[in-house]
Amino acid sequence: MAIPCGIFLSMYWTPCGYCNRPLRYWILVHCMLQLFQSPIRLAFYLQVSRAPQGDGAIQEWFRQLTDSRAWHASKMVSVATYGWFILGVVWLLNSTHCKSCPGLYRLALAVVFTAIARMLVTLILFYHSFKPGVQEDAPPPKPRGASQSLIDSIPLERFSAETCETSCAVCLSDFEEHNMLRRLPCGHSFHSGCVDKWLKHNKVCPLCVQDVEVLTQQQAEQRMSQKSTSTSCCQRVRASLATHCSHMRIRPSLF
Repeated sequence: MAIPCGIFLSMYWTPCGYCNRPLRYWILVHCMLQLFQSPIRLAFYLQVSRAPQGDGAIQEWFRQLTDSRAWHASKMVSVATYGWFILGVVWLLNSTHCKSCPGLYRLALAVVFTAIARMLVTLILFYHSFKPGVQEDAPPPKPRGASQSLIDSIPLERFSAETCETSCAVCLSDFEEHNMLRRLPCGHSFHSGCVDKWLKHNKVCPLCVQDVEVLTQQQAEQRMSQKSTSTSCCQRVRASLATHCSHMRIRPSLF
């Protein structure tokens, strides 16, 4: 684009000076900035094509590249190019048709549309080149809501003076006499209808944000452990009683 603009400006530089906006200077500076960035971008492309293939090596290589003076100079020129481009768009929107140089207005429009098209093509290529990878072996995400069987396993109780809470943290309404409440494993109570809807979407307590399913499993394991402990204790007591009784039956025979 810079070569056709340079040819046009060399042929119509003087007539274009009579327009109400200095579009000829804008096109000239814009083309000069593009030409200045071309060799730098070509050098970056050649360096990227020769980059090492190892993961750690390529990361270190890119860090060195982005820390170089050429990279910072290219960034400064890019920022200046964007600012100059916006200024030219403002001039173009506020300019009128130039009779002495009618081709200047059309050339400025062509430069603007070319820059926008280049930006869109770059975004499309970047999107198609760096699509997020799909992990086939990744485990499916755990459901956030609780199952109906888990909700039904949580005990129900009627509101009474012994209830710790006086209001439902879900609907923010006070408990009334004979309201059916559901006490979660963490000890917090809510209206059964309110907390059932909550748990279907999120299986955590609305107050302490503890996982209800995990707490239920932990309590079940504790009950099983206590049951096995009490069973073993009963068995030891029975065994000791049986031994004691057998000793009592053997003693009379000794006399």
